[in-house]
Amino acid sequence: MIKMKYKGRTFTNGRSLANAMTRDINQQVERSVRQAAAASGVRVRKTPKGLEVEGDAERMDRFHKRFGK
Repeated sequence: MIKMKYKGRTFTNGRSLANAMTRDINQQVERSVRQAAAASGVRVRKTPKGLEVEGDAERMDRFHKRFGK
């Protein structure tokens, strides 16, 4: 049996490890989007399709510059 550790948890199943990694990546991306949005003054909503970012053209440009870093 192969055991792998990821962030302090031990996994013996590849699927559960992949699920944990996917969840962590999604949380990190959402956190980055929300931080960039808060700093640039745009609004972020979580919808069934994903995250939606709203704002005027100037603030959206600021958001894209911040998120691109």
